[in-house]
Amino acid sequence: MTTAAALEGLMEREEALVAALDANDVGGIERATSAIGQTLTAIVATAGWHESHALGERVTQALRLAEAAGGRIHYLADANRRRIDRLVSLAGQPRAEAYARSGRHA
Repeated sequence: MTTAAALEGLMEREEALVAALDANDVGGIERATSAIGQTLTAIVATAGWHESHALGERVTQALRLAEAAGGRIHYLADANRRRIDRLVSLAGQPRAEAYARSGRHA
């Protein structure tokens, strides 16, 4: 696979991820995330993206798509946190239990 083809594939998969995030399609999110990982592996294997100005521009576009997906992920995570906080408040609890990297904490 050429670097240009790999970058085009990455951008298509990032667009699919953004669409799945916008649609709240969990299966689509999982498929797109897995496909992005495979495509990134192909891009790393080609290692030629920096040799062409046009390819560098496509990398920049791919990064913008990744940022768009990341923004949606942060928005959805924040919305879920607000819902949890609202439910905890209705239950009369001081705060929701959460998970941290070291495990569950109160």
